[in-house]
Amino acid sequence: TREGDVYDRIVQSGEPIIIADVTQSNSWQQVEWLPVNKSWIGVPLFSKNRVMGMLSLTRIEADAFNQDEILLVSTFAMQAAVALENARLYDEITRFSELLERMVAQRTEELNDAYRTLEKLDKNKTAFISVAAHELRTPITVMKGYLGMLRGNPNIQIDEMLTQAVDGVLKGTDRLHMIVNSMLDVARIDSQVMKPHFELTEILNVVKFVQSEYKKDLVERNITLEIEGVKELPHIMADPQLLQKALDNVVVNAIKFTPDGGTVTIFGHEITDDRMGPCVELQVRDTGIGIDPANHKIIFEKLYQIGKVELHSSGRTKFKGGGPGLGLAISAGIIKTHQGKIWVESSGQDEEKLPGCTFFIRIPLPKKQ
Repeated sequence: TREGDVYDRIVQSGEPIIIADVTQSNSWQQVEWLPVNKSWIGVPLFSKNRVMGMLSLTRIEADAFNQDEILLVSTFAMQAAVALENARLYDEITRFSELLERMVAQRTEELNDAYRTLEKLDKNKTAFISVAAHELRTPITVMKGYLGMLRGNPNIQIDEMLTQAVDGVLKGTDRLHMIVNSMLDVARIDSQVMKPHFELTEILNVVKFVQSEYKKDLVERNITLEIEGVKELPHIMADPQLLQKALDNVVVNAIKFTPDGGTVTIFGHEITDDRMGPCVELQVRDTGIGIDPANHKIIFEKLYQIGKVELHSSGRTKFKGGGPGLGLAISAGIIKTHQGKIWVESSGQDEEKLPGCTFFIRIPLPKKQ
């Protein structure tokens, strides 16, 4: 537009302009190759209160537009402006949608690449755990054999210091042997080759076995292990050895994170699960430091440990004692092979208030024939 012409005046004023005879108007600039139509009307097209264009009509004769026609043109211009704005918005949305689609496709591919890399790393980690466990198992077995021979040697038995030394090494070897077995369990779970041998199992026997494993540790740390409701539970179809291992890992975790003088409770009852139907539920409750809700799922991942590992004390049942971070992952894998589920509930982690936590294990009851 040129300053002072009709379009410039419409943009500046935002008002329609009517020229009765363009040949008599100073603001009219005739385009040479267009015919001369004397009557002209121009109406602004608005978008967001800003003039975005103009709708114009002409007629050959002078002073050819009446008020009704002017009102009609103004109304049409309003509708045309809405349609143009909608078209612009649609085009903008379409272009944004295409851009977003390309970005999502790119990010999805990046995530897929990252997932494939992580999957490969996880498989390599599982393979390494399996190989390392097998390689360690043989020398540890040999060590245990020779240590057993030394422990039974009369010349060793008469020397109290030597006896204590051998017992200490034997205890450490047993711990190593247990870790190696845990590594193998994880490898079997990841490879889906852990096959339970199901039989009709009494839960009370499983719980009592786990209780007996920690009698000495419980006395040393003045922790009470209570059993409630388990005696009344019906039998389930389970692999008793694997179930003992699953419960053992949960109980030792409760002991480990409960300060001296605390209480661990194994509670059992029947319950109907929305997905599994009638089940046996075991709850392992403790009066310990609790678990941050952000960690409720990740603690069941292999090699995960809560807190700073370098600050952990040694010993499987000592307060905040360290470990390989395999126990709860093994428990989760075993419970999964029993078509059950395991999870934890805790309001948070606090070493002063001791909110404690509760682990839940549900295993379906045998279907009635």
